[in-house]
Amino acid sequence: MLPETLLVGCKAKESQSIREHTDKVKAEAYRLIKLGCITSQRVGRLLIIACEYHDYGKVNREFVERIEKKYLFRKDKEVAHNILSYFFIDEMEFDSEEDYMIVAAAVLYHHSYGDSVGQVMKNQGELIDKLLEPFSEYVKIDYKSNYCHEVLEKRNPDAILVKGLLHRCDYSASAGILCEFPHDFLEEDMEHLLQKWREKNPRAEWNDLQVFCRQHSEENVLVTAPTGMGKSEAALLWLGNHKGFFVLPLRTAINAMYKRIETEIIRGNREDSLALLHSDTMSIYIKDGTGKSQNDPGEEGKLLDYYTRSRQMALPLTICTLDQLFNFVYKYPGYEYKLATLSYSKIIIDEIQMYDPELLAYLIYGIAWIHEMGGKVAVLTATMPPFARQKLQEALGGDFVEADFSEQGADRHHVKVFERCLNAEEVREFAGRIIDGEFPGNRILVVCNSIEIAQRIYEELGDIPFDFPGAEVSLLHSGFTRMDRAEKEGKILSDGKAAQADGPLKIWVATSVVEASLDIDFDYLFTELNDLFSLFQRFGRCNRKGQKPIDNYNCFVYLEKQGKAMKYVDETIYRCSRDAILHVDGILTEQAKNAMIEEALSAEKLENSKYRDKYVAIYEYIEDLYVNEKTEKESKLRNIPSVTVIPESVHAENREQIENLERILDDGAASLAERIKARDGIYQYTVSMPKYRYEDCEKAEKSLKLGKREEIPIIRCSYNSEKGLMTEPVKGKEEPVNSVFI
Repeated sequence: MLPETLLVGCKAKESQSIREHTDKVKAEAYRLIKLGCITSQRVGRLLIIACEYHDYGKVNREFVERIEKKYLFRKDKEVAHNILSYFFIDEMEFDSEEDYMIVAAAVLYHHSYGDSVGQVMKNQGELIDKLLEPFSEYVKIDYKSNYCHEVLEKRNPDAILVKGLLHRCDYSASAGILCEFPHDFLEEDMEHLLQKWREKNPRAEWNDLQVFCRQHSEENVLVTAPTGMGKSEAALLWLGNHKGFFVLPLRTAINAMYKRIETEIIRGNREDSLALLHSDTMSIYIKDGTGKSQNDPGEEGKLLDYYTRSRQMALPLTICTLDQLFNFVYKYPGYEYKLATLSYSKIIIDEIQMYDPELLAYLIYGIAWIHEMGGKVAVLTATMPPFARQKLQEALGGDFVEADFSEQGADRHHVKVFERCLNAEEVREFAGRIIDGEFPGNRILVVCNSIEIAQRIYEELGDIPFDFPGAEVSLLHSGFTRMDRAEKEGKILSDGKAAQADGPLKIWVATSVVEASLDIDFDYLFTELNDLFSLFQRFGRCNRKGQKPIDNYNCFVYLEKQGKAMKYVDETIYRCSRDAILHVDGILTEQAKNAMIEEALSAEKLENSKYRDKYVAIYEYIEDLYVNEKTEKESKLRNIPSVTVIPESVHAENREQIENLERILDDGAASLAERIKARDGIYQYTVSMPKYRYEDCEKAEKSLKLGKREEIPIIRCSYNSEKGLMTEPVKGKEEPVNSVFI
């Protein structure tokens, strides 16, 4: 071990000695032990040793000179400090060779600079010897790095933990934040929520689902429960006073859950307890009020601290996307940071049926690894796909409890099925019967499988002169600018609340964007069939709370395919779903829905489907990846072939506002919050469209540059706030280009 005088006298950073930084890193390790995040004495002991040695390599003269004179790293004179630190580790300090290898691997690979560690050691041996020569009595030149890597390559759990937790402690100490905040408040906050309910209803109690989850809080749970049973509260009761991650499939749902927990449940300081994690986190924080005084450096500092805590997964409860959490399955350099964190966390997975086979493969592989490392998982969903259940059971190896609360759901849906295409004429005819007083209610939701069909039905319904004051037809899909879509989502939420019997007729035509995340409750649903999972999600947007009469049909299902988008639907799943729903005529209970899925879409029936083939291909691909084969930039879970664009007409109409926002982005004196708001303001004019449609569009001569590496193409196509983006034929192309995305 190096003398204290050296560690105190040499800088780890401009403002800190190696000793000061090392002590801060070790303090974070002790914090993890104190909070119960590390339960293994062995792991705790090895982590402290790794923290002590991780920056010893910075004592070399070239590093000292670089810090003093503010040079850039010089490959011809320097070797990365993590490599040099490795040679200071005393093998005699350990109880076993494996313990030594675990610490050596953590220290050696805690940074990745340029060439791989092995290549540096092979090609720069003379330079390593030269840099370490002044410390010959403290180092042992022993090139065991290949063996060190083996403990990581073989997925040694303790090696993963020590390396991942070293990353956590080092990053937190460098950022000046705590690596972990106490997670000791949620149980009390949930009891307070129950007391608030009792102020309105003295007999309020947790229901059977919620009691079940609280009773099994130390186990992995797989739960099916209908909409309206309080799955969110059940999940939080299962989480209790543990570190947790709440994973939802859609960003809008994540934002809504974050807001709900913040306003209704968490009583303490949000910045110490609750985090949001997706690609627009900072924008949401700014909109939500953090950093209210945008020109106050103190407020901006608070905003940055909160954002850093969120990104470094330091807060007790994080609401996030699958992409942000499960990309560790790619085993990129430093992936151990996330996996080590999840090893002492509880992960809540909501609405698993929303994941396609690719994302499901990442999810199942990740769950299996988290379970192996000691983490806990709860899957709570309205619909549990049999294939997903089978894979979850395999991933958890029998270590789970399972429950189905479908029988407790109220009957909500009276279903009529038609073997023809969804069409405007029948929606119009039914609307007329509502106006004539033949049926109660005044809200109709029409859900199509593509924008192409939704726009057509909207246009045809819009031509109908309803003889009813205030009657309205509206359209919602993903092909609107963010600004227009936010306005439309606000309006559909308002129109989709429990309707007044004497209110005006409202018809909304939409795509699958309404299947989740929007808390809407329409009186009647007209929908195309995609698959049973999607269909029952759409049913959940009609008579959502089960408080409306179901004497008459309220859900109308049309089985025939139409539109180009249907060619992307898995034929096996569609056919099985069609056969199952075909003969339904009457009230469809929650139990019947689940039984239908179990029978029609069983794992056996999907055996020869493209869905299963895609799942297996992705699972085997990530399973075969070796550690560090992929970079973190390559570890994107979903290869979404989409492009964010600005329609030329939108850019022209809003040129002055957009140019003002561009000036703020270019203004070096603008605060961080101001620049983020400006960037977000520009994105309000954008639309996301499939890449294959983008490639068929004519591009404007210029694009919108938001920075050195970020620009937004401007495309020549029709757009209006009523119908959204309408791509048009390109000169020389035989086929017209239509919007078939959702």
